[in-house]
Amino acid sequence: MNTTMSTKPTTIQRFFDELSLRGQEPLLHHVTGTIEWDIKDVGRWWVRMNQGAVHVSQSPQSADCVASCDAATFTGILGGKENLMAAALRGVVHCSGNVGLGLSFQRLLH
Repeated sequence: MNTTMSTKPTTIQRFFDELSLRGQEPLLHHVTGTIEWDIKDVGRWWVRMNQGAVHVSQSPQSADCVASCDAATFTGILGGKENLMAAALRGVVHCSGNVGLGLSFQRLLH
């Protein structure tokens, strides 16, 4: 029995839930803006960063950057098997708007 697809939403949801609890991220002290993540067949999250403060919501809001990919790619990014910048360059992560802001998201994965 293949349980990969059933665990991906759980892994992704858990990541965003845990990210929302972090509060302050020192590596993002100079970053301000909102990224909308659209994970195909899983959900959408808005990650607002304001000089290190990180807030996560599933309520639609204005975004400076919109990033999208499939669940397998995002799970690979979370697990360290995939690099966000490399995935964007290959076109498996689509990013529009403030791409630099989108790439700063990589700092939240450490």
